[in-house]
Amino acid sequence: MTNDAQIADLLSDIRNWLRASSYMAVKTLLEKALPDKQSRIAYQMLDGRTSLEQVRVKAKMSPNKLISLTQKWTSMGLMEADNEKRKKRLFDLDDFELLDPIEKVNDAKKN
Repeated sequence: MTNDAQIADLLSDIRNWLRASSYMAVKTLLEKALPDKQSRIAYQMLDGRTSLEQVRVKAKMSPNKLISLTQKWTSMGLMEADNEKRKKRLFDLDDFELLDPIEKVNDAKKN
């Protein structure tokens, strides 16, 4: 095994341990930061491709509220901005069972 392959394997192991050990902490943080359906819809839609205007309309919130929330989520480590300044969530709420089942059905119909 080459040195690069060993490093890749080690990094993969570290990532897996971090993911498993931080699951509950991240879920608790998401629950605190996203207390209602409106904020969860907005967060989940911010995938780096969807515009803030599309998110705002779907989540039924004012532009100022959405901007404020994205700043809060970024400072909490739940979101980042890409090179084009588009907001992108770092976690999928489905992985933490935080999506409303109706929203999941609606998302599946779109695809």
